Amino acid sequence: MNSRVDTANRVVLTLLGLVLLATGGLGLALSFGALGAAPRLLPAAVRNYPAEQPWFWWAVAGACAIVALFALWWLFAQLRTNRVARLDLTGDDRDGQTLVHAGALTDAVENEATELRGVTSASAHLLDRHGRRLALAVDLADYADIAEVRAGLEDRVVAHARQATDDTSMPVDIELRPAASRRGGRGLL
Repeated sequence: MNSRVDTANRVVLTLLGLVLLATGGLGLALSFGALGAAPRLLPAAVRNYPAEQPWFWWAVAGACAIVALFALWWLFAQLRTNRVARLDLTGDDRDGQTLVHAGALTDAVENEATELRGVTSASAHLLDRHGRRLALAVDLADYADIAEVRAGLEDRVVAHARQATDDTSMPVDIELRPAASRRGGRGLL
């Protein structure tokens, strides 16, 4: 998920929460008589209004359709990611095209990372967030030497990924996850 979707979620959910809070507060105030004598729940004119107006149910159906379309748009926005499917490494179209599938690159990065001593598993994703970047999460064994793993990742794995993408300055985010943190332990006594 990207930050634009996260911001939209926060704004929409905050506004929805405020509307529901205000409606609930108004309902409570009316039920306790804070705004004067509580009227009947629905006066006769309101109860009969839909039957007297032939367009009423069409308007309700239209409003429901708009809400459903908004909800569908919101659902699709949640599914969008910043992941890259293919890398176009073409320098000059006259020389032909060079496309690298991101899955091939990330699989190679994961395999090379798991070959390092002390690494139990790795997960890599190529993202397009303000420019192309590689995100690498590495799970470490109990006996792993973090400095050694980090040096191996930076010197071999990241260097090979940058060489494969022909981008020597491609940012790489590395997350090292010690075994104690995966078990819920604190790591320190």
